[in-house]
Amino acid sequence: MRKTPRPLILAGLALSLWWGYVTPGLAGPVEDQIREIISSVSGGRSASLPENSVDATILVPRFYEKRGYKPAWHGTKASEELLRELNNGLEQGFRPKDFHLPLLFELREAAKSGSAEDIAAFDVVASDAAAKLIHHLIYGKVDPAALDSDWNYSKPVIEQDPAEVLNAFIDGSGVSALMERIAIAAPQYQQLVDALAKYRSFAASGGWRMVPDADTLEPGIVHPAVEDLRNRLSVEIGRPIDPPVRNFEDVTSPLWVYDQQLEVEVRAFQARHGLEADGVVGARTFASLNRTAEERVDQIRLSLERARWVMRGGEREYVLVNIAGARTYFVKSDGSVWTTRSITGSEYRKTPVFRDEIEYMEFNPTWTVPSSIFLKDKLPRIRKDIGYLERNNYIVRSADGSVISPYEVNWAADRPRVTLVQNPGPDNALGLIKFMFPNKHSVYLHDTNDRSLFARNERNLSSGCVRLEYPFEFASLLMEGAPSWSYARMQAILESGKTTRVNLPVPIPVLLMYWTAWVENGEVHFREDPYGRDAPILEALDR
Repeated sequence: MRKTPRPLILAGLALSLWWGYVTPGLAGPVEDQIREIISSVSGGRSASLPENSVDATILVPRFYEKRGYKPAWHGTKASEELLRELNNGLEQGFRPKDFHLPLLFELREAAKSGSAEDIAAFDVVASDAAAKLIHHLIYGKVDPAALDSDWNYSKPVIEQDPAEVLNAFIDGSGVSALMERIAIAAPQYQQLVDALAKYRSFAASGGWRMVPDADTLEPGIVHPAVEDLRNRLSVEIGRPIDPPVRNFEDVTSPLWVYDQQLEVEVRAFQARHGLEADGVVGARTFASLNRTAEERVDQIRLSLERARWVMRGGEREYVLVNIAGARTYFVKSDGSVWTTRSITGSEYRKTPVFRDEIEYMEFNPTWTVPSSIFLKDKLPRIRKDIGYLERNNYIVRSADGSVISPYEVNWAADRPRVTLVQNPGPDNALGLIKFMFPNKHSVYLHDTNDRSLFARNERNLSSGCVRLEYPFEFASLLMEGAPSWSYARMQAILESGKTTRVNLPVPIPVLLMYWTAWVENGEVHFREDPYGRDAPILEALDR
């Protein structure tokens, strides 16, 4: 009988490993145990493992099929790297149970006995932990589409077989190299990771003192609660807590005096928390002061999760609207970030979370009043004073689109079959420019005829669209590099008073997102969840 040349034997073995088939006689005891566990996992039966210790029931079996059921982690450098990377996952807001910790440490210790069963158990659970870490970092742990019917962000496309990729890195450059490959590069993400470490340290040290909220505190007042206020702020500032000082000839302490330095600190705190920065500590400021360190930790964890959903799109330039924070950012390809204060939707007219592309700008726009605003806001005013329409430059269109006299309309009807359109001009609700990304929500970015609202710290005030404080700067940035565009041309269009569409040289992605915690200029900002969206996501993140 003709013998098979050795190279062909090796090639045949390699092929069998590739397809997940290994001659039973070639398998060792550990491989047999892994095969048995994988078989039970794939078959939906209970494996010889603790309950719920293998969740990646597709990837883990494929992973072992690709490597012929050989152990991947026991007694290897890859094991140490994996444990380090799982710890890095915890630093990004995940919890130990997300990666089977501390079960994994128990199984690892048991595997030191040399028992094939113990080694196999540790190896399979470690593989599942690796699979979950990779999945959660790429996609996030929570599925946003399951919580928001308007969600339209696309998931990252993985072009290679994850089982092959994981095997290649384990047997090659290592698990840490893989994690580095999939890490989110956006600076905001790393800033949030740093913020999480900072606030977790506050929580681990006992947090901060609650401030009694029975009385309003304002500059110049002398009150025992001022000492609590001073020490509460000291924790976040990183200043040593002031020791109690008592003058035995007087019942008061110098720490009870609301002095000028404390006013500066209170105003800074209020600005970071979206409050009126007036130095007066009333109900809303007390509420923010008395959020626990643990609650702030959870807000940062939520922002990291939301970042994982959208910050892997690969766009070099994009516009990001933080709805909760009422701020808009233009992230440029060179890494620079332009930002402006914004006005976003109120609690009753929420700005939706979605992704689109800004395609064009419209100067001297008209405003077609949405039906909901017409019925709730405009109709009651018109019924009281029909002259409101002329004074505010509105025309009335009938159901067929023709312009009609407002005196032809039965305004007393429940739903008059007309449409209001506000002509271009300085009094137009959209101001002098809007930025269009046509969408089913009829939401866009625009100027405004009431700039006084930007002075407020709380700016969730609009009917759903997003107003920009500096729209013409934004327009210039969007058109940067376009040879036919100039400031002089923009001025000429504005002065013409005519509605003019200007297409962008390249459509710019716009991400409308919702963060109640973020980092700006090195400071962590928090908001009080104006739409009540944090709780269901936190529940899912902790599940």
